[in-house]
Amino acid sequence: MDPMIKPVYLRNRDVQNDKRKFVTDYAIAMAVGNVIDDVKCVQRDRDLWRIYVGTRASRNVLYTNGFDLESRHIDVFDTNPFSAGTEKPDERIVRVLVKGIPLSVDDDCIKNMLVKMGAKLTSDIKYEKIRNPTTRKMTEILNGNRFVYMEPLAEGSFLPRTSYCAGLKCTIYHDGQPKNERKKICTNCWANDHLKFQCEYEKCCRICKEVGHNPGSDKCTHYDPNQKDVIAFCGNEDVLSNFYPSEMKIFGQTFKTPEHAFQHTKAMRCGDLHRADQIMKAETALDAKRIGNQIMMSDQWFETRDDVMRNILDAKVAQCKQFCEALLKSNKNTTFVEAAYDDYWGSGLNKLGTLHTSSGHWPGKNELGRIYTEIARSLRNSQATTRSRRGTLK
Repeated sequence: MDPMIKPVYLRNRDVQNDKRKFVTDYAIAMAVGNVIDDVKCVQRDRDLWRIYVGTRASRNVLYTNGFDLESRHIDVFDTNPFSAGTEKPDERIVRVLVKGIPLSVDDDCIKNMLVKMGAKLTSDIKYEKIRNPTTRKMTEILNGNRFVYMEPLAEGSFLPRTSYCAGLKCTIYHDGQPKNERKKICTNCWANDHLKFQCEYEKCCRICKEVGHNPGSDKCTHYDPNQKDVIAFCGNEDVLSNFYPSEMKIFGQTFKTPEHAFQHTKAMRCGDLHRADQIMKAETALDAKRIGNQIMMSDQWFETRDDVMRNILDAKVAQCKQFCEALLKSNKNTTFVEAAYDDYWGSGLNKLGTLHTSSGHWPGKNELGRIYTEIARSLRNSQATTRSRRGTLK
């Protein structure tokens, strides 16, 4: 027998067919015994019945199939319906756990925080208690965590993992949240089974994996000092960079930089309203990016981020003359590439490494450069069409 298997639940109103004839614990035990053979306890607590069984397998059978009592079929609840606020056994609810908030903070503060995030709560705030680690029995001592039940969020939506309540940072957990697991990659030897501070090896080149030099060095086997038509950009002084301080209006708001616009959109679409507000207040693009890196990203965001970036860059073309002019200076063979150690948007290398490493060996996907190339081609074609029309008019 597994220790302390979670019970299934019944409401007395669902089993009490005749108010003049009380349903006994014996009757329920016999009825449940027709479905499973390891009933351990049938307990009534006012309008709530708890049924304890011997194994998780039996619990699953009982929860899935229910049981028959006096010619009626009874479905059981997976969660205490009075705690979760559910009305039907098959009604889906999600348990939300909030950690890090002192007991002195009022429950309403937590409720308001969750509601602002889009949670539709079905219960009051509950207090978690410490369990005996051996028997798993509940003690009367609180562990400081609070929990509440809510309706399931829309597909692809979830609450942020961290937020602030009453000015205090807290952590939020619920089923369906993606896990932002940090990918292990050592930026010293470039192995993928440890991090830099754990590295015991000599520094080596990310491109050729040989020791004694960095990407872009003439000692690298993929060194290429003669790359033509490669425009590498990075930093807040380069007009091609999203860090360049060019105020822009898009999505109904005004942003300090394109990076602010991108990170703010990410925060909003991932439901992290607190960080969205922080990003709007960030002084620099780098600050906005650092805040954005803390956001728990949804699958939907990964599917739409390229389109968001394209919309932001189209707006930058229309609102920043220097940016538009820089793109128009390119030709059909130009390769734009962000050189800021970003493996998705850029080359994955710094500027020196990018310019002196053959493009086929850049570790990054350079998705930002791809978008720039498309926009630049569109601008050149539009410019050529305009010139052609003017020539025809003459």
